Amino acid sequence: MDKVFFHDAKIERETLEEGRVYRKIRAHDGNLMMVEVMFGAGAVGSEHRHIHEQVSYCLAGEFDFTVEGQTTRLRPGDSVYIPPSALHGTVCLAEGRLLDIFTPQREDFLKK
Repeated sequence: MDKVFFHDAKIERETLEEGRVYRKIRAHDGNLMMVEVMFGAGAVGSEHRHIHEQVSYCLAGEFDFTVEGQTTRLRPGDSVYIPPSALHGTVCLAEGRLLDIFTPQREDFLKK
C-alpha cells in the first residue's frame, strides 16, 4: 500500500520561487493528483495552460484568479474549476494557500 497514504512529515516542500511560492505534492497516482501551493502576498502564478482538468480550492488568503480572461477574487472556502487547456493564472493578495486537484496527474511535477 505504498501509494495509498501520504503523511505530511514525509512530503518535501518544493521551492518554486524563493520566499514567495512553495508546493507540496500530496496524494497522487495515475489519474488524480492533489497539490498544496503556498503563496506569499504579491506572488504571481503566471498565466499558463495544460491538458489537465484542475480544481483549485482556497484554503487561506486572498487571490485574484483569472480563467480565460474572466477574473474573480477567491477567499477561504471558494473554489474554481479550470477546463483542460484553459488559460489561467492567479495573483496572491494576502498570504495564502491553494489546494489544486488535477486529472490526470501532473507527470511534470513528479521527480523522475
